[in-house]
Amino acid sequence: MKINVSTFGEVAGNAVNAFTLTNNNAMTVTLLNYGGIIKEIHFPNAKGELISCVQTFDTLQGYIDDPSYRGAIVGRFANRIGHGTFTLNDKQYRLDKNGGDHNLHGGLAGFHKKVWEAKTQESSDSASVTFSLASYDGEGGFPGNITVEACYTLNQDNELSLVITATTDKETPLSFTQHAYFTLSNEEKVGNTLLQIDAKKVTDADSTLLPTGDLLDVGNTPFDFTTLTAIKQRAEQTGSHPLFDNVGGFDHNYVLQTVSENTPQAVVKALDTGVTMELFTSLPGLQFYTGSLTEDDQLGALCLEPQHFPDAPNKPSFPNCFVKPHEKYKETIRYKFSAE
Repeated sequence: MKINVSTFGEVAGNAVNAFTLTNNNAMTVTLLNYGGIIKEIHFPNAKGELISCVQTFDTLQGYIDDPSYRGAIVGRFANRIGHGTFTLNDKQYRLDKNGGDHNLHGGLAGFHKKVWEAKTQESSDSASVTFSLASYDGEGGFPGNITVEACYTLNQDNELSLVITATTDKETPLSFTQHAYFTLSNEEKVGNTLLQIDAKKVTDADSTLLPTGDLLDVGNTPFDFTTLTAIKQRAEQTGSHPLFDNVGGFDHNYVLQTVSENTPQAVVKALDTGVTMELFTSLPGLQFYTGSLTEDDQLGALCLEPQHFPDAPNKPSFPNCFVKPHEKYKETIRYKFSAE
């Protein structure tokens, strides 16, 4: 397999390159060392038509100006940390409040706007790009000097995997995610796209989408995607829920069940193109995001963001998100594409 490297632009004197990985099945993935972004995924359907599977910008300036984390690796901490603060080892840390009253997706120094170092590796059955980044103690208010590596690999089985590892010299909360906006369908809206999420609960949240600490059963609510279901079927069902009405769509953390590594945590299928994507992850939560589905100006895409639970640094009952100096953060996200 081969990797084509081309110049995509420059940020503050740093070169931004596009890395295009291609397998023998005509699947291509283009990555940027700006934000660790997935710029493009093209996958052939059963008719041989190349389907553009993520939203993209044609220029680097589009990504620089983009406020929506499109395609990027998000960190140091994905999602919200309540009121921009948490306490660790009897010390209170104050973070950027860039999401209303909360810290969102790592704050103003988020990794989605940084230029990462990159190295490539090719073999007969896979192609990989490893992005690396250092973040200093106190950046964005977070403790610890950390180093992060994010390795994307495309193989001949039409799988794109992302392995993120990190180390720190001080105990610190870490949670990285991939924020691609998926478009398996050619339709302008995502209502007819089918979705399954292997979760029986979501984290309940207040009007600012900050978790209350409680878990909500998805049964008989718009959040029930325990079987493959059209998104609009849940969005338009009678008997809505205040948590859904707060968004008018989906922006909620699903509590993933523990399954074998060969069982997907989520499945997305577009009936018009015949393309299916299975998502596998080692992380405990999955943010399903469509934004509002009640407005005419819709995203036309969906996000599935594997993550630690939002506000986990302030919620001891949530899965542990803290990493100590003698430990290594390592989590995986894998997307497997197929067509019929």
